[in-house]
Amino acid sequence: MKKTVFDYVDYKPYINEKILGSPNKGRGIKRSMATFLGCQTAFISQVLNQHVHFSLEQAIKLNKFWEHNKEESKFFLLLIQYQRAGNKELEFFFHEEMKEIIERRSNLKERLNIKDSLDDSNQHIYYSAWYYAAVHILLSIPAFQTPKAISKHLRLPLKQIQEIITFLEANGLAVQKAGKYEIGLTRIHLDKNSVQIRRHHTNWRNQAITSIDKNDPNDLHYSNALSMSHGDVPKIKEILIKAIEECRVIIRASKEERLQVLTMDFFGINESDS
Repeated sequence: MKKTVFDYVDYKPYINEKILGSPNKGRGIKRSMATFLGCQTAFISQVLNQHVHFSLEQAIKLNKFWEHNKEESKFFLLLIQYQRAGNKELEFFFHEEMKEIIERRSNLKERLNIKDSLDDSNQHIYYSAWYYAAVHILLSIPAFQTPKAISKHLRLPLKQIQEIITFLEANGLAVQKAGKYEIGLTRIHLDKNSVQIRRHHTNWRNQAITSIDKNDPNDLHYSNALSMSHGDVPKIKEILIKAIEECRVIIRASKEERLQVLTMDFFGINESDS
């Protein structure tokens, strides 16, 4: 399994393996790093193969270059500070800082194995905007298991996608494997009386309006105001429920290739209680 930054105590082997694991065995990556940092390519090679170190200012830029999320960025900075430490006392300090992060991640993974739902505060975050669920489901599709791919697909800032994935991972909804993120817990139980229900429906209906504006011929939208008998209302409702059930059977066996949204409404206007 491909290692992550948390598997290292020295940043140099980490970067060297990141380079080798890049397309074309990393050809041109050092040059790109040098351009990004504003230095010579020879300096990059010198750092990675000798006793020279990156500065912390360069480390911050490298976090952006390698698209580290917040926790990865913090750990990467600790790796560099650990290697740059001028005495054993300082070296021990940074080593303990890294150790705490590793232990916290390990304990979190153990907790996530038994988690089957989100608590109220995290449900509030998850349903606060449509893109939390969108990113969550996109992680089930192999083509969208990196922050960059999702950012490009949803046209949202990379930093925002990284923060969303960090939230999903912390709550067992995403799992990092081999340098990618896969979907974790796939189903979130939302009680029918939950205060988040309205937000959940609103999020996707707002996206439906956006879809209408795009006028994509592959999308389907139907709205109509109808008059009918009281007795036919439950018949129509039953037909729609059966259609949803049939869709769910197909979706359950369907290969994960693209993100689609299905919303359905059938309701009365100004119906009295009588």
